[in-house]
Amino acid sequence: MKLYQLPYSHYSAKVKIALLEKGLAFETPALPANYHSAPEFLALNPLGKVPFLQDGAFGIGESEVIAEYLEDRYPQPPLLPATPEARARSRWLSRFHDLYLGPQLSTLYFALSDGRAGKPECAVEVDRLHELVALLESQIEPAPYFLGSQFTLADASFVLSFWYIGLLSKAHGKPVSDAAMPRLVQWFATVSQRSSAAAVLKAAELSLAP
Repeated sequence: MKLYQLPYSHYSAKVKIALLEKGLAFETPALPANYHSAPEFLALNPLGKVPFLQDGAFGIGESEVIAEYLEDRYPQPPLLPATPEARARSRWLSRFHDLYLGPQLSTLYFALSDGRAGKPECAVEVDRLHELVALLESQIEPAPYFLGSQFTLADASFVLSFWYIGLLSKAHGKPVSDAAMPRLVQWFATVSQRSSAAAVLKAAELSLAP
């Protein structure tokens, strides 16, 4: 099994955590230069995006689709809850990450290198991050994970992004304080102790180190 990924990508992180939690053996091949347009990568993945999973002859992209495939194909240990309501809740949290929080973090990440940081329009984006964190904070009651005692795909979605919340909000001069997200801080203190999460966090830190 091969996972084409970037170690600092929060979307890649979700899939990598799922693979590690399920105890699946996988490789992380080096991506070709300019992989978005590299013919050899496009031959595998026409969208040219990561993460992309190659499982034997079968390949699939998009982090949430990959995660759901892994759950269907390799159901043990389960990373979705048992009841329809809890499964829907897990999926809602994952979608909140992928459609709202994740893109906002990406916007602020790229703003640090494309000249937008410090401009009024970027300040609006930082405020939007604070709003999204507050919304997420209001929707969770860690016990100790988002949906109780079971670690789920919802938790996997947010591991690296929580780290980015602190890193990027500070870099843009308006940190999200621990006092503004006590439930998330409580959750991260537990989830970061899992070997899967610790491995992903370490890889991201190393990849971004000067």
